[in-house]
Amino acid sequence: MRLPHRFWDVAAPVYDLATVRGRAGANQAAAYIAERLSPADLLLDAACATGLFACALAPQVWRVLACDASPAMVARTRAKARRKRLRNLAARTGDVTALPLADDAVDATVAGNVLHLLEQPEQAVAELKRVVRPGGYIALPCYVLTEGTQSPGGTRLWHRAGFSPGQQWQAEDLLEHLERWGLQVEDHQVFAAFKPLCVARCRND
Repeated sequence: MRLPHRFWDVAAPVYDLATVRGRAGANQAAAYIAERLSPADLLLDAACATGLFACALAPQVWRVLACDASPAMVARTRAKARRKRLRNLAARTGDVTALPLADDAVDATVAGNVLHLLEQPEQAVAELKRVVRPGGYIALPCYVLTEGTQSPGGTRLWHRAGFSPGQQWQAEDLLEHLERWGLQVEDHQVFAAFKPLCVARCRND
């Protein structure tokens, strides 16, 4: 079952602390994503959580639009952007499966650590394809399984709080699904973050 935004509202104040041991890997993932961005890009961070990717990527682009279904997560993103003096970042509430944007509205998007939470992640991918211009860039960081494990590492505390992922993939399975859903996966890399983090860099066909 998809977690309601109320779960993430409660989790928002402790989210950064709970994931701090994966921060170095997440920052490496952000740098990997940034390699394909242009200073003229309008970037969407869909399901932005507390704004890690939005804030890390804002200096690399013209403007960042960030959204999350959880108002508390949006508030955290705004506060983080203010602390970092990022004047080109705007955050609002918005669902990754029903984005509040017109067709072909942005040049690029990142949707981090959200696909595995959804019962129907293909709906989110379809929305990302809709709002990104043809030929645009879609970066999808996603927690994945490692070989021989039953669930991504580091989830015990979240499970106790009621967390349960909608999907559990190994990296190869994730990439196959993305191709099936109409994305051109150009390359990918797995980083050692809070859990194994596979970043797929895709083009919007």
